[in-house]
Amino acid sequence: MAATEHTLWYKVWRPFLILFFITAAEFIVAFTVPKGAFKTSLFVVMTIAKAFYITAYFMHMKFERVSLAYIIISPLILLLALFVALWYEGEKLFQLLFGG
Repeated sequence: MAATEHTLWYKVWRPFLILFFITAAEFIVAFTVPKGAFKTSLFVVMTIAKAFYITAYFMHMKFERVSLAYIIISPLILLLALFVALWYEGEKLFQLLFGG
């Protein structure tokens, strides 16, 4: 019985507590860190950490083969690269058009 209780705690409460503390850290950052690139970077890192953890445990990707994980993660990496490239190009276009 004790082994079952430990397994239940590990499978249910550990992910809950990890996600809870990451979310609590996001709230602390939201109300204490001044607006800027550092704050945005912190949010992006914490959001990616939460997304990875949710994908790994609640979608059971942690227990799948590595190739399946690569199939899921590869488009996300390419999407991130596209986002960064479009953001950079958008900033340059904004500066060119509006002189800002």
